[in-house]
Amino acid sequence: MSGAPTPAARPVTPDDLRFMDTALALAFAQLGQTAPNPAVGCVIVQGRRVIAAAATAAGGRPHAETQALDIAGPLARGASVYVTLEPCAHHGRTPPCAQALIAAQVGEVIIACGDPDPRVQGRGAELLREAGVQVADGVRAAEAQALNAGFFTRLATGRPLVAQDGRAALFDADLEIGPDESFQEALDRLGRAGITRVRVPPARATAR
Repeated sequence: MSGAPTPAARPVTPDDLRFMDTALALAFAQLGQTAPNPAVGCVIVQGRRVIAAAATAAGGRPHAETQALDIAGPLARGASVYVTLEPCAHHGRTPPCAQALIAAQVGEVIIACGDPDPRVQGRGAELLREAGVQVADGVRAAEAQALNAGFFTRLATGRPLVAQDGRAALFDADLEIGPDESFQEALDRLGRAGITRVRVPPARATAR
């Protein structure tokens, strides 16, 4: 689970909700395309004007924050950054997004919900605060947690979220069970492959 959000560093404004809603919409549009990474949206605002917006690219990279920072360039300095999931704090195939935000000298980062990945788990927000970046979190937390349910489920159980849904584009894959495989074994296999969201088409039964 992502844990309870900590109190915002300042009062949440209508503009905060509006810009976070935009970031959430960007992330939602990428559902089903970013596994094994979560679909994240990022909006950078300067003087109540959006100067950059991006979402996690297909395949999970580049991350939303680095794309948005590239678009904003030097205008990111002192800006407000809205991101739907806590910026990563670990070195993987790319450097940490938290460090990229610090290097860009942004003014504040508004986070919808924390990242329960053991490599992050509050460390992204901590790095930002340690660098003097103001952080507000828990803005549209419930919406972000619902959006990230597949990613969170795989982190917690090793298996993807399974749902019966007619919208194939919102899922990483349709459920396909091998001839010598149980339903649970299929989920284990998909989880090992990095799949976070699996769809059962409405006409198909889930049990064997």
